[in-house]
Amino acid sequence: MVKVQALTAQQFIFKKAYAKALQGEVKAVETAKKQLQGYRLSHYLDYALIKASMKSLPDVDITVFIDNNQDSPLVDSLNDMYTYELGKQKKWTKYLQRYKNNRKSQNMHCWYLQARIETKKTTGLPQAISDTWMSGLSLPDSCNSVFVWWENQGHLNDKLLLERIKLAFKVNNASTARYLVGKLKKTPAWTQYALSLMKDPVIALKAALAWQDNSVNRELVYLKAKMMASKKPNVMYPLWGKLKKHFTLSEKQKAVVDRKIALFAATDYLPFTITAMDELPSAQHDAQINAWKVRYHLYNHNWADVIDTINKMPAFQRKKDSWQYWMGRALAKTQKQTKAKTIFTQLSKKSSYYGFLAADHMRLPYALCNEDITSEKINVLPENLENSFELFALDMIALARKEWIIGYRKLSNGQRRELANIAYEKGWYNKVSAIMGALGLWKNYKMRYPLAYLNEITELANEHRLLPQWIMSIITQESAWQTDAISRADARGLMQIIDPTAKRLSKQLGVSYSGKQQLHNANFNLKLGIFYQRKLFDEFSNHPLLALASYNAGESKANDWLSKFPTSPDIWAETIPYRETRDYIAKILTNITIYDWLINQKPRRISSWMPTFPVDGEEMKQWPNNKTSQQTVSVGCQQ
Repeated sequence: MVKVQALTAQQFIFKKAYAKALQGEVKAVETAKKQLQGYRLSHYLDYALIKASMKSLPDVDITVFIDNNQDSPLVDSLNDMYTYELGKQKKWTKYLQRYKNNRKSQNMHCWYLQARIETKKTTGLPQAISDTWMSGLSLPDSCNSVFVWWENQGHLNDKLLLERIKLAFKVNNASTARYLVGKLKKTPAWTQYALSLMKDPVIALKAALAWQDNSVNRELVYLKAKMMASKKPNVMYPLWGKLKKHFTLSEKQKAVVDRKIALFAATDYLPFTITAMDELPSAQHDAQINAWKVRYHLYNHNWADVIDTINKMPAFQRKKDSWQYWMGRALAKTQKQTKAKTIFTQLSKKSSYYGFLAADHMRLPYALCNEDITSEKINVLPENLENSFELFALDMIALARKEWIIGYRKLSNGQRRELANIAYEKGWYNKVSAIMGALGLWKNYKMRYPLAYLNEITELANEHRLLPQWIMSIITQESAWQTDAISRADARGLMQIIDPTAKRLSKQLGVSYSGKQQLHNANFNLKLGIFYQRKLFDEFSNHPLLALASYNAGESKANDWLSKFPTSPDIWAETIPYRETRDYIAKILTNITIYDWLINQKPRRISSWMPTFPVDGEEMKQWPNNKTSQQTVSVGCQQ
């Protein structure tokens, strides 16, 4: 299990006192403070007590704290909490004095408008309320009384309602649009068209062929066609052709929808893809269109067309590693082996996914060696960074990160490089990776790819018949070793596990699960995440790339890509419709090659993780051949 550094006596006292302070237990905190003389985080106890008493609006305490801790990130937090509480308690005069009109919070902005009503500061207020009300999105309940005042003052009219209905339509907010239509005194026909387009877009777009060709109807049809182009390109391709003839759309509008239909036809590999792309105006033939043309031809094994399309790319795109690799593959497939070998040999000097693949085709060594730079000694670490490391040791990472931001700004680049060494020693690997990236030290592999929790990961990986470098590669990509990471999809922790998956896996493992917060515990997250990897390998016949695709995009999508897709692993990975998953697979395979090198000095070839795909029931085989895919490979620096 991941070993947690034991807290010192002061740290233990502080952490216990901090929890008491958040509960407002003043006496317990005072007792603890006597034992924490000189402790650098004592002011956090003052902060926690103020936070606990915020409902009493402790003006004096806040002022004293700010005066004594001007360089602390806690100052902004206290100011924000205090201002929020003033608004919540309807202390309008004080609220106006403190509120900064930055529109970060709709609730707080509506309280600001309410405060102006209550304090009779109404000059320019109707327009300010109108600007807030004029949104296609639904607005919070805290705005309702403001809007009632504004409407009672006679400022709401059909013109404004119609403008907002258009905004609601643009964001497909049908409920708000219906509400607004119901408030109209006169209901233009287009408002019903808008509602029908939001209810059933395809049926309404077909009906639109009988609508009058006017500016409003044209805009409605254009906006909804643009949205549907990405969802149903096969339906929209013929329908859009008819709509373009019926409505006098601008060339720009036609080009936008034409392009979307073509791109999303490509992601579904529909037969009319290339025709739709070729029909686009020349200005629309950009890097994205070029890339999808190549993928379409790869999907269909049209190697001569792959060569032709890449040759037509502008130089900046054609010279990228990815398209050089595919040019090499296409040349080899069209019996131009000499040219292919030249490309692969040059590309093999790159320490990247495509560089490693090229090296495998030529059975060449990998271009891998660790590069370092001299760091600049830090005589005295800024106080914010000392605080940050102390908070990190206490597992108070969100607060630690705020201190870090302030302290980091005070260092030179050379000192930041030294800070990475300090962070590495203290086990804050996420910050190490961030510094390496910020300084452009991409080849400082030993720092960018930490061998963190190696013993613990190895033990769990062995238990589930996996390799530790596989797990470490996933962690590097998923969370960059950030234990408190939370994604937009609410995936959490080192291996980015979502709550429903955690519930399911914990039941299968027979371990207790207390909720999302437990996913930030490294031990628990690793236990579930590594077990989940084993299940995905089992589900997908031990195919590494299918396990990766399902981990990133979901098991159902990975299964979808086992029907009518190419069987060659490099083509399969390149033709995945989702950019995120394509990039994810390439990055994980690169990570695992580097981790394999760091752990074993002589890594497996990247192709060892890339057998052919069991598409439509075909047998899985080693790729590109048994001899290459089963090799380990020597590494060295390339000039």
